Amino acid sequence: MQTLSSGVWRTRSRRSAVIDSGERADAAPPEATRVTDAEVRAFEDRLEEAVRSGSAEGLDIVGYGEVSIALKMATPRGDFVCKRLVPFASKTKAEDAAALIGLYIERLGACGIDVVETEVSMLERPAGHVLYCIQPMLDPRTLGPDFMRGKGPDEAAPYMTRIFEHLRASVSPTLAPDGQLSNWVIDGEQLRYLDVGTPFMRDESGTTLFDFRQQTQAIPQPIRAVVNRFMLKGILDNYHSARGQALDFLGNLIKEGLGQLLVPMIPVANQVFEFSSPISEGEVRAHYKSDAQSYALIQSVRRADRWLHQHILHKPYPHLLPPRIQRF
Repeated sequence: MQTLSSGVWRTRSRRSAVIDSGERADAAPPEATRVTDAEVRAFEDRLEEAVRSGSAEGLDIVGYGEVSIALKMATPRGDFVCKRLVPFASKTKAEDAAALIGLYIERLGACGIDVVETEVSMLERPAGHVLYCIQPMLDPRTLGPDFMRGKGPDEAAPYMTRIFEHLRASVSPTLAPDGQLSNWVIDGEQLRYLDVGTPFMRDESGTTLFDFRQQTQAIPQPIRAVVNRFMLKGILDNYHSARGQALDFLGNLIKEGLGQLLVPMIPVANQVFEFSSPISEGEVRAHYKSDAQSYALIQSVRRADRWLHQHILHKPYPHLLPPRIQRF
């Protein structure tokens, strides 16, 4: 469902503060309405000023995706994390994406994945229609990588096993989470999932429902054309593969500074997923190296494009880029 107030459009549901199946948006419980329209607009104004100035000093950045950014929003009712997607070309495309995020949360929930409460807000701006996925700010010590730091293989294995079991239960030709450790929250016995901004869903014919090419707009040409034509389908196929998810999860332990857990967790993954051909350390490292090199190239091209905008074209660069990522 949707409400429109002063240019801010939002979707929410009782369970996850996003999309409700059949009820009016204003019927959501009070706790679902925690970020006001004015706060979202003011937040975007600050972000746009940072883009114009080329400086993120005034922002509290929680983290970067390859093309998205997550920032902290402080309000009188508590702190929130706002994941900003690349602006959509039209209101219809943005509304469709918001609806898919809601459906995605419901489908993940049906598979037993507990998604952190999420609200989606849309702003109509000169750059396009901006979607924010807004979630409560959680204790950083409960985020997967931080939670695992300092833990040995025996202590980590039960938690890894639970994540692998969730991945095995949810990954299919039509549905997939982004299962890497950084997208999970571990709070005591509670295991929750974070990243819903890019819904990995396909219909029965194999057609991807979310238009990922809208998000690759953050990649400059000609690399964007290469990614869309030659890489994107393979990237998405990997998410819809249990083996691909396991390889991603294990390989990304290296990026998270948890490489000491890589080898001990391989037999744990093989036991849970019951692959006919077990995963090997060599396969994980080769998979991770290929991915890391591809994403490093994309970020290098984006940094070069930023330099071109700032020093040759003398224009603001339209995106805030992550610092250099230590991938190895």
